[in-house]
Amino acid sequence: MAKHNELFGLLGEYLVLCHQNPTKAKELAQENQFDFVYECNAIERCSLSYDQVKEICENGVANTSKDNREELETAGLYDASNYIKKMVDDDVNISEPIVKELHSILYVGASADFRGQYRSDFITIPHAQNLPPVRHISYFMNKLFDEYREMNNMDVIEKIALFHIKFENIHPFQDGNGQVGRLIINYQLMKAGYPPIAIKNEVKKQYIKAFEKYNRELDVVPMMEIISDALVETLEKQIAELKK
Repeated sequence: MAKHNELFGLLGEYLVLCHQNPTKAKELAQENQFDFVYECNAIERCSLSYDQVKEICENGVANTSKDNREELETAGLYDASNYIKKMVDDDVNISEPIVKELHSILYVGASADFRGQYRSDFITIPHAQNLPPVRHISYFMNKLFDEYREMNNMDVIEKIALFHIKFENIHPFQDGNGQVGRLIINYQLMKAGYPPIAIKNEVKKQYIKAFEKYNRELDVVPMMEIISDALVETLEKQIAELKK
């Protein structure tokens, strides 16, 4: 796992360079957003290429029929990523209505009884365990928010990793839990002063194993490593570009 001193050092250098070149920093932030949308969907087996994702983010979707699911979800995920940026700018705290709103934005082309609605059926997830029954989802979600607010003395990366694992173990929605969960990671990182990250499809196996490791041994370190490594990669890439 990246040492905290390394993260703090990179963050400090990144913030100074952003202040010196705000126009370039804004361009890089936009590219980082495209990366997030592409990788976030790729983990969920989306077949769209990076160029297709970028085109949708920049220009929207021409075919808005429900059959065009991948493009609609890509546009929704991009809009949801803009929504969390506004949340951070407006200093809005994460809550159950906010999480439901993220899901509703993500599934812009879906029916009203699906968008922003918790699952109504029991489901099984290979890397999750003890999923709560549908009638208890709201209770467990609000309990998770309470726990997160009480983690004041915990390392920020550990807090985010633990929240993410527990959110996915609740699996509140019928579909879209991974995308919503990774949106929340980026909201939490930005609230803590970090840039958003893209957990890449190429580390999907390690990502799934991180859930399994926690569920077997209550070991959060592998998920912390996934998040901190992505942060280091993002910071180093943007620092290199800003220095040009």
